Amino acid sequence: MAELTLNSLEDIQALQESAEVECKLAGGRDGKGAVPNDMWETYSAFANTRGGVILLGIKEKKGRFHLEGIDNPVPLMKNIWDMVNNPNKVSVNLLSETDVIVETIEGKQLIIIHVPRASRQHRPVFINNNPHTGTYIRRYEADQKCLPPAINQMMAEQEEVRDNRLLEGYTIEDIEPESLRVYRQLFGDAKPDHTFLELPDNEFLRAIRCIGKDRSTGKEWLTLAGLVMFGRGSSILDYLPSFALDYQEKNPTSERWIDRIYTDGSWSGNAFDFYRKVYRKLTADLKVPFNLVGGQRIDQTPAHEAIREALVNTIAHADFTAEGNILIEKHPDFIGFRNQGLMRVPVQEAIRGGNSQCRNPAIHQMFLNIGLSEKAGSGIPNIYRNSKRQNWQQPNLYENDALGQTILELRMVDIVSEEMQQKLIARFGERFNQLSDLKRTILITAMTESWFNHERICAITSEHTREVTLALSQLVASGDLDSSGKQKGKTYHLKGIEVPTPDNDAGKSINFVASPSAAQLSLFGNEVPDIESQGPDLTPDQNTHTPDLTPDQNSKFDEQAQHLWSELKRISNPVAQLVGRKKSKATVEQTIIELCKAAEPQCLKLADIANLLDMKPDTLRKNYLSQMVKQQQLYLVYPTIPNHPEQGYTTQNNIKQD
Repeated sequence: MAELTLNSLEDIQALQESAEVECKLAGGRDGKGAVPNDMWETYSAFANTRGGVILLGIKEKKGRFHLEGIDNPVPLMKNIWDMVNNPNKVSVNLLSETDVIVETIEGKQLIIIHVPRASRQHRPVFINNNPHTGTYIRRYEADQKCLPPAINQMMAEQEEVRDNRLLEGYTIEDIEPESLRVYRQLFGDAKPDHTFLELPDNEFLRAIRCIGKDRSTGKEWLTLAGLVMFGRGSSILDYLPSFALDYQEKNPTSERWIDRIYTDGSWSGNAFDFYRKVYRKLTADLKVPFNLVGGQRIDQTPAHEAIREALVNTIAHADFTAEGNILIEKHPDFIGFRNQGLMRVPVQEAIRGGNSQCRNPAIHQMFLNIGLSEKAGSGIPNIYRNSKRQNWQQPNLYENDALGQTILELRMVDIVSEEMQQKLIARFGERFNQLSDLKRTILITAMTESWFNHERICAITSEHTREVTLALSQLVASGDLDSSGKQKGKTYHLKGIEVPTPDNDAGKSINFVASPSAAQLSLFGNEVPDIESQGPDLTPDQNTHTPDLTPDQNSKFDEQAQHLWSELKRISNPVAQLVGRKKSKATVEQTIIELCKAAEPQCLKLADIANLLDMKPDTLRKNYLSQMVKQQQLYLVYPTIPNHPEQGYTTQNNIKQD
């Protein structure tokens, strides 16, 4: 991660927007200073996630930071080095001398500890000599114990290559003949003079690392790469029961997919055929300008290259032994690529390129053989480069630590169209073109999304949180942006934009879904009438009401509102009926999104979502809604007051620009 520099109290206050900083008072029992015991949990969490900074001598209260200082930091420094070099306390020392420093600000001393992200060879980083109880990961602003499946995945990732393992009992009979025939044809088109073309199928497969020899027995078996790329669907599932490849095409008018390719048994189900089918779908709508090179028409554009490289990378970097699937989603304005397995190098390092740690190098080489990929270490930079050449918004590459997934979004929005360029110059003047890429991206976001927060820019740009904090502060200071709210509710927007609160005109213009009041429930015998004489009971559980859950007595619960409430109950019923049983987090989140989409253009209050799902408001807010807002799955109706009791949620940004 980027180095954190603190020179003033203002720098400390800016930390409130960063999720990769942990502040601890470190006062000790006598107030003279001591290394907190839970600091090593944070060390483990940062090392196993994306790195971070631990600050000793700073007190955090209600999201704000106050410099208290440490009277004598020398004993604490000694203790830190003693502990980090003690294998019974910490599994590995990742710190160098420059990572632990004493800084003086306004006469007070604090200790700054830069914890780097651990390499995969060192993960899991654990404490107290036990990886199963002492491994932590970072979730937003908290350290959480790592679950056994994630620990096992970290240990498996220590293996250098994943796809060269021999699969005993799997032979050339498990290869799909048509897949191999098409691949050999493409190989010949790409390399017409290559000696491999003269080989019979079994020797050709051995040459491209689909077959290997067990030197202890002399027998030859398929490799994992060979099975995944060219295997028969049934053979793949015999070895990888959770193996799944899924392509879905969606549009804004449909809740379900409008086109789909998945491993349903109607085709081979291997990765090579999946690539061929999906690439055609992804590029079917791309316009190809007439272009001649050397007398031949070139039918490839930067958009084709970006999509091709993204699809190949998704397959070549997937962890096929993990639970989960490869998912490709095509939307009108972006394409999402998701695979199981976290990045083997930090995101920023992958974007810069040059350091290749491909999880499945044999699979990557197979694509390279037929001209469908670039050399190792250049894939992600090429995706970014071709997106820029296409004038698309910068791609979004990030990790979902909780699910162990890597996601790449190609945002096919022309950010430098002539119309947009004119708007930007008219608003900010010619100096717009002299700003950094990060600042230009922020201002473009302000022009297109009305309001946004720190997390949104981090997601769009993949920049480090500190760099985003500084850029936002400078744009506010220069008068290009305004900010509203405080601490974690801080938002940014163009001047003249009113961010909704319950008391201003922008907030009062927002429409909420009308829900049945207690009087209306009583009038209908505690049952809302079902207009279409079908569907589940519409009665909210009155025993779960808290002050947050009191229905709006002034709601106009007319026939149209009853129809909508009935539809919302139908959507939420599968989750609400799971009384006393564990509710799948993914199912609850998907149901919340479906509820908000069904309610639009109106918004759903926290109280009503809690009623519909039969869940406690605090549990819903803390464990689901807050995280979904951070991941931009939902928007807050009152973004500057996250914990407002009448908070509402929507999948759209409801602020309208003049």
